[in-house]
Amino acid sequence: MYTVKRLNELTFDEALQIWNEGFKGYLVEVSMTLEGFISRIVKENLSISKSIVAYDGERPVGILLNGIQEVNGVKVAWNGGTAVIPEYRNKGVGKFLVESVEEINRVEEVEISTLEAISENTPAIELYKKMGYEIADSLLLMNHDDSLLLEAGEGHFSFKKGNAHDIFSLDIYDTDIKPWQTEWFNNKDAEILTIQDDNKNAGYFLYRRVLDKSGSQIATVLYQGHAAKDRGDQKQIILAGLKKVFHPLDMKMKRMTVNTPLGNKVLVDALKELGFSVSTEQVFMTKKIGGVS
Repeated sequence: MYTVKRLNELTFDEALQIWNEGFKGYLVEVSMTLEGFISRIVKENLSISKSIVAYDGERPVGILLNGIQEVNGVKVAWNGGTAVIPEYRNKGVGKFLVESVEEINRVEEVEISTLEAISENTPAIELYKKMGYEIADSLLLMNHDDSLLLEAGEGHFSFKKGNAHDIFSLDIYDTDIKPWQTEWFNNKDAEILTIQDDNKNAGYFLYRRVLDKSGSQIATVLYQGHAAKDRGDQKQIILAGLKKVFHPLDMKMKRMTVNTPLGNKVLVDALKELGFSVSTEQVFMTKKIGGVS
């Protein structure tokens, strides 16, 4: 019988040791330094009082990081990583962790629980399905490390820049539940670019420019790209926005997207047309906990 402790009952060093041990042999490298671990918890709005560690007796055998946030009037939880140490895999620890966090989420009146899983991780995906999670979309991490050949002009569009939280003021803001890491509250240092047509909002992008210590831009990270659903020129809107977001186009730098939904076909097709390649594919899974019809 496993027992559970909240993460705030441990030191960060103890929690990190369990995290790194739990992800040994995982499909991608996710081990972290102590600085990186703490930074991730802070940046991604994870809660140490609502994240847990599973124990077999006195031995820690698994960990689950958990975040809770109200998003567009809906209380949403995110599984920020579930890991089980190698010798305890396939022994019910993962299921125990997820069930234990779901109980915490119910007490916190969470309405929707979300998570991502690498598409090749079939055992994990099947476990989540058995526990009531459904695949809402596929998510693509895409990148391009060379200069961009983007011939599409800005046309008759105009552009307006703002801060990440300005996204709420847009009348075309997409209020659907999104992958946690792409939400504005996890990217408060990001920028918002609004594409306008005849003083009407036609689309928007949430992105972040990465600078080196001297202030020179070395990368651009795209979190959201959206064209108004009632527009017949969505491709032109998206291409015009990408031209602005990834400026200067002739500079070789790292350009990447985070968890771009495959269902956003206009954006995905535009990125592929520009030469972006898919580095990782995940599934976005959700489960209604309560209060959502």
